[in-house]
Amino acid sequence: MRSLLFTLALAHPPGSSGGGGEAMGGLPGQRIEAHVQPHRLDLDYYVEVPALRLYKEARAEGAADSGWAARKAESFRPGLRARWADAELPLTATPVEVPAQSREGNFVELHLAATAPLPGPPGTLELRLDNFAGEAGYFAVQVTLDGGLVASETTLGSVRGGRLRDNLHGAWRTGEDARRAALTLRATRPWESHTAGPLPERMAGLVGLDGLVVAGAGLVAAGVAVAGVRWLRRGR
Repeated sequence: MRSLLFTLALAHPPGSSGGGGEAMGGLPGQRIEAHVQPHRLDLDYYVEVPALRLYKEARAEGAADSGWAARKAESFRPGLRARWADAELPLTATPVEVPAQSREGNFVELHLAATAPLPGPPGTLELRLDNFAGEAGYFAVQVTLDGGLVASETTLGSVRGGRLRDNLHGAWRTGEDARRAALTLRATRPWESHTAGPLPERMAGLVGLDGLVVAGAGLVAAGVAVAGVRWLRRGR
């Protein structure tokens, strides 16, 4: 990226409205990608800002160096929040390779990342997207769970009759309620799959059986079948 301002100037020369073709109606978007392990939380946080809006802010601040984009991304860090069992988690910044890049639809995507220790299951993890307070916007949260965790309950979906219902995982949503996502986590039981995966696959009622359990059940069934054949042969 030679310069974010240079890129924006090409997309939005002075006097350009940058209007109607903007994705999501020109509203800012906030998205979290969470990777949850029993004792660690890793977050990637993406803020999508209309390019013209960002261009105007940069000009108003007299930005003249390529580091402005990284500083702008960092300014959104306070709006990324996580709680565990009603206690605020201390998020530690982690580096990202590209803090800002242009996206289709006349948007610029700002990226920052963070990590925090978790006390471990059971417990409830809450993720919040608090930037652009009071403004309309779009919000999305997607979660990957380690094989040692199962979500027994979440605001991002539910399981009824062995089927996924009300699936909001990774979906763009509007409204103040969409700023918050919560999931209650427990340890994976011995017979449940220990393969890491996206939240819907790691929800109670959907998570599959552990491969060793399936293999063991198969061996037992095979053993019973062999014993039955031998018993029938002796009966003859």
